[in-house]
Amino acid sequence: MTLKPLFWVVATGVLVRLAVVILDPLPEGLGRLEPSVIAEHLNAGRGFVYEQYGTEYRAWKEPLYVVLLAQIMRRTGDSPWLVMGAQWLFGLGTALGMWWVARRLLSDSTKATLAGMLTAANPFLVYYDTHWIHPLSLDALCFVLVIGTILMAAKDDAKARHLVWAGLTMGVALWQRAALLTAGLFAWLITVVTTPRARRLTVTTRAAIWLVVAMAVISPWLMRNVRLFHRPVFTTDFAHIVWLGNNPWSNGTYSDVEGRRVIVHADTAFLAKLEGASELEQSDLFWVEARRFIQDHPGQFALLVGRRLWAFVWFSPNAGIGYAAWQGTLYRAAYAGLLALGLVGFWGFWRRAGPEARRRAVLLGAAVAGLATVHSLTAMNMKHRLPLELALAVFAAEALVCRISPREA
Repeated sequence: MTLKPLFWVVATGVLVRLAVVILDPLPEGLGRLEPSVIAEHLNAGRGFVYEQYGTEYRAWKEPLYVVLLAQIMRRTGDSPWLVMGAQWLFGLGTALGMWWVARRLLSDSTKATLAGMLTAANPFLVYYDTHWIHPLSLDALCFVLVIGTILMAAKDDAKARHLVWAGLTMGVALWQRAALLTAGLFAWLITVVTTPRARRLTVTTRAAIWLVVAMAVISPWLMRNVRLFHRPVFTTDFAHIVWLGNNPWSNGTYSDVEGRRVIVHADTAFLAKLEGASELEQSDLFWVEARRFIQDHPGQFALLVGRRLWAFVWFSPNAGIGYAAWQGTLYRAAYAGLLALGLVGFWGFWRRAGPEARRRAVLLGAAVAGLATVHSLTAMNMKHRLPLELALAVFAAEALVCRISPREA
């Protein structure tokens, strides 16, 4: 294998990001969100804390990106350039990872290179890498590494080291995004189901070992939270997210059509309960209210689930809020084209692929379906469907190359 394909993937990512930095400069620098606040608190000696609704949260989100950010800020002060550089590396790593995944799925270097280039130029990755201090590229990289290592561990001739690496990768990914566990579980589930019955017990055992290794890696974070809250939780903000997507005022996303958090519409009695409540008490209140809404309004809940599933593959009611009009238009056009090419490419792939290639594609689809399930039941933000766009890039490359080379098609 030559390095030329990798060069094209990296060059695409770097050039697109440089073009955005030059053509759409940010006079005030990268935008700062909650991770920056927690990182500042860490560096100030206050610990891993974030204030929300008048209460300090000590397990607001998973810690990996925040800790990395704090280390960078400690060494560079307020300069955003090293942070941007790290995010670019995560984004380029995601593109290279998708090149590798596509190569295993499509068995074609040209198609894999194009899939990596499409990923490198993904609008979400490029925008957040160049405009915000945000973990999106690290999230995407974790997803790709989780799926790539499971593809290796799920092979019939997989070695023990492949299984261990897959478990270690999943465990590290959980330090960054707990929802990725669902992607991994769905991938293993479909692997077990599609395995011949004679080997099903072996594959199930592999999946169990994978899960044990992953939970061992994340166990220090869980034990820390058990000491703090006397219960094993990944994050205490998860109940808040569930409530944002499941309440009488929700449209299925975090915000209303004007971009305001849905909690601005909550009744005063509920807001009064939140006032002064502890981190765990607020979490419990959100759980209670979300469950009450689901039980009292099952029809509305089902409608919200449907809306979120639709938004996962198309657009949410408030898509584009917070972005410039031209950015929203450009993204809609880019995504519509990617979706069309991806569907065409998948159809062509399925017709020509053998059983093993189909099995790998189904594994990738199951991982994306796992994340779609999580967000359809909780709350949906457009960038949550980035894993779908990464998968579509693989099959869009299939469509484009076969279109250019009709003899192969």
